[in-house]
Amino acid sequence: MIQELHEEIENWQAEYMHLGRELGEIINDQQDIILKLQNENRRLKRENWNLKKTKGRKK
Repeated sequence: MIQELHEEIENWQAEYMHLGRELGEIINDQQDIILKLQNENRRLKRENWNLKKTKGRKK
């Protein structure tokens, strides 16, 4: 009985480790996407600011 419980506990631990790795990969992928979007947002804000400044000079 005790041996069966130990085996079941080991199985659950292995499953949780597997899920932890999968979630870690998903989180890393999402963080990469967030960083790319933040960089693009900064670039677009800077571009917009530059366009507003050059538009003011042309008048």
